[in-house]
Amino acid sequence: MAEGGGTGITTMPVLQSLAQAREKWSENTAGAIWDASIVKIILGGASKSRDLHDLTTLIGERDEVTDSTTVGDHGSRSTQRSIRRVPIKPPDAIRTLPFGTALVLLRSAPPIVTTMRAWMHRPNAKALRSDRADIEALLQRRW
Repeated sequence: MAEGGGTGITTMPVLQSLAQAREKWSENTAGAIWDASIVKIILGGASKSRDLHDLTTLIGERDEVTDSTTVGDHGSRSTQRSIRRVPIKPPDAIRTLPFGTALVLLRSAPPIVTTMRAWMHRPNAKALRSDRADIEALLQRRW
């Protein structure tokens, strides 16, 4: 994948899961493909715990602030604030992303949660439909 970088050649692997890539190409090759992918689009539904935890680690952590107040015997109040690090997107939140929602991981940007639009709802859907029909007709002629 990395060989095409900077040459105008775009390689776009599309996988249902990293486990699928590991099964097909091996652990090391699947890892190399994943690492070389500068844009990663994650959809909900994954169930491999290891992969979900790896994604959670990639996405990072945030500070969670908790305030607590204690009232003493004579009405005195004591307030305490604690800060702890929690995952931005825990594994269960990634696994249960709603249909049509994606998590986009770019090479050097914070994670993005986005709503995906089906191609048939895009402004250029008519042209896409026509182009698809042209390609399908071309493929049928070749076979």
